Amino acid sequence: MAETTELAPAPVGSPSLHAAWRGLGQLAVAVIGMSGLRVDHPERRVLRTAVWACVVAAGFAAEQQFRAAAGSGAVRWAAVGYAVVIAVLYYGGLIAVLDTAVARRFTHAVGEARAVQRFDFVLGLLFLQQGLCQGLLMAAFPGQLPEVGVDGLWVVLGVVLAIVGFGTKLWATWLTGLNTYYCRDMFLGRADATDGFVVRGPYRWLRNPMYGVGNLHGYGVALCYRSVAGLVCVAVFQVLIYVFYLVREKPFIVRTYLGGTPA
Repeated sequence: MAETTELAPAPVGSPSLHAAWRGLGQLAVAVIGMSGLRVDHPERRVLRTAVWACVVAAGFAAEQQFRAAAGSGAVRWAAVGYAVVIAVLYYGGLIAVLDTAVARRFTHAVGEARAVQRFDFVLGLLFLQQGLCQGLLMAAFPGQLPEVGVDGLWVVLGVVLAIVGFGTKLWATWLTGLNTYYCRDMFLGRADATDGFVVRGPYRWLRNPMYGVGNLHGYGVALCYRSVAGLVCVAVFQVLIYVFYLVREKPFIVRTYLGGTPA
């Protein structure tokens, strides 16, 4: 029989196919985790998923109602009030809890494993609520930017900003891990065993890509709504996350990962 140099097709269960599926699975876990649900944790996964799904469904239904009643004074006041409450809970909570005696006392009271689970759950809900409150504010204050000569220009610009912003934040999260995204090290008050100080990817050029370029997607969504109020809300939230960074996160990073010397 004559020899042939033709390569046989790779078997269905080849390592490369498994690696591709594994990579897609990890990407999905990261995206879902960024939205507030850590499916990589088995503890009470069904209950946490049900709560997360209910909040998402309620947010979607509220957005439809706000969009239908856009311009109503009651709807606008409700949207602004909701955004203020979430801003206080989220940013105020981060500053009050992370790298403080509050986290240490809570961990000591319930145990580290249980404390981390509860913290991740609450912080995940706040991640989700942060996005929902901004979306509802945009739905309540749409069409404030003037129409331009090119149809759909605001939407195109918004989509571009959304892709760049979310892509950068996802890239940074992929490199640092969800534990860092959820401030696990700051909650525990020590360097996490799996998440070190990253200087790869977007961190080669940006000191804090999650809080900087990573927030462009919020402005992009606001442009799609043509909402000036939405742009202001995203800007205020971005300023507040930098306040948290300067007050809590940067001192922790310098002390824990850089040996007390600023980068």
